[in-house]
Amino acid sequence: MRFLSPAQPALAALLLAVPAASLAAQPIAVQPYALPPWQQCRGCDLRGADLSGLLLTGMDLRDADLRDADLRGSNLEGADLSGADLRGARLQGSWLSNADLSEADLRQANLQDAVVIQALTPGVQIEGAVLVGADIRGSALVIGGEEAGPQPLPPLDPLDGDQDQKPRR
Repeated sequence: MRFLSPAQPALAALLLAVPAASLAAQPIAVQPYALPPWQQCRGCDLRGADLSGLLLTGMDLRDADLRDADLRGSNLEGADLSGADLRGARLQGSWLSNADLSEADLRQANLQDAVVIQALTPGVQIEGAVLVGADIRGSALVIGGEEAGPQPLPPLDPLDGDQDQKPRR
């Protein structure tokens, strides 16, 4: 047997001395995540609240007033924010994946570098929101629901105003 480093013979001896049954993977005991006692915060008045860096996964924040709230770096994955008022909220670097943002008001909110993957967004309002660096894959955040965009311009008549189209004699 040829060894490439001095540590390899010791490692080989250790592996041969340990029974194969003890090398089998042991299950890891995982405690379920305990939600905070205020997980049901439907319609709460959280205007200007400092909620930065909090773990708010699955939180029920339907119709909550979160105007100007600081949610920077918070994890709102799977949270229900439908109908919530998030005008001017600071959501930089927050996680909103799989969150329900339907009918939410995100006007003037800062979502810079936020993760909004697969969020439900029908009827969301985002006028003036900052989306620089935000990951919005799988959600229609930019479309923002049923609000129609500007009307298209009418087609141009190619002969309108162009006098050079007639052959000269």
